[in-house]
Amino acid sequence: MNRRDTVLALVALSAAPLAAEAQRPKKVPRIGFLSSDSPGPDPRIDIFRQGLRDLGYVEGQTLLIELRYGEGRLDRMPSLVNEFVQQQVDIIVATNNVFIRSAKEATKTIPIIMISSIDPVVAGYVESLARPGGNITGVSSLGRDLSAKRMELLKEILPGMSRVAILWHGDAPGPRVAFKQYEAAARTFKLNLQSLEVRGPNPDLEGAFRAAKKEHAAAVIIVVNHLITFHLKRIMELATSNQLPSMNEDSRYVYAGGLLSYGANTSDSYRRAAYYIDKILKGAKPRDLPVEQPTKFELVINLKAAKQIGLAIPKSLLARADEVIE
Repeated sequence: MNRRDTVLALVALSAAPLAAEAQRPKKVPRIGFLSSDSPGPDPRIDIFRQGLRDLGYVEGQTLLIELRYGEGRLDRMPSLVNEFVQQQVDIIVATNNVFIRSAKEATKTIPIIMISSIDPVVAGYVESLARPGGNITGVSSLGRDLSAKRMELLKEILPGMSRVAILWHGDAPGPRVAFKQYEAAARTFKLNLQSLEVRGPNPDLEGAFRAAKKEHAAAVIIVVNHLITFHLKRIMELATSNQLPSMNEDSRYVYAGGLLSYGANTSDSYRRAAYYIDKILKGAKPRDLPVEQPTKFELVINLKAAKQIGLAIPKSLLARADEVIE
């Protein structure tokens, strides 16, 4: 072999690893998405997926989404988190406080995008909203900070209201925070507060509503969480049959038959989760991505539900509603 052939052979040998590397399939990032609901159509997950498409991702090609469902069961949620940690997914999306807390305890390295209904600083998820400081960032819906406003809206509909009942899940951390805040709001409005605490997996909803009627509660505030959402249809049927106006923290509950809701648009939170995924996949660290909070809150009123319980909604309140269901 002459000198020229030797040089060409060495060049070919040195290029071989590079060629093999170029031909090796690029790793497709996997997103572990934790939903507290049951399998089935969910507009919020559809919005999350659309948010990723808007950012240029093609599911199944440039990104994989693996869904796990808590089905309203508190006991199975930590195991779903651990499954994703063991599989070493690239990012975990945690959509309730049980998932968030479990994920924080299970991993310090996998980025976690939260959709939280309570203050994530007070809960200990992040160091601050501006600089989370660990492997968690995402969206806080401020759902627990609107207790007084919800009672104010109920007083506008029921000016003579003296007692309000709170339906909440006693096993979960978020509702415990919510109940304390409703207690404080009730003191502000000089209202008697009745606790309708239920526990899973088979809550005594009928008993809770019987207790509300027995104590002459004028309305019921329903604290959103995975167990309550799982039994949402039955809860709304009981509210209607007991002629109890329901104030809700999530507009989904109004679409299911509740009277009204006041809170952040949860769909926007799911859309923003896609933004965080994009940033992290492009190299950003969760600790450097500020936690977002909503700037707009929506009032949704169901006139059909009002008619079913014989309740008139003030025109002044209807005029301020973001959406009226007829």
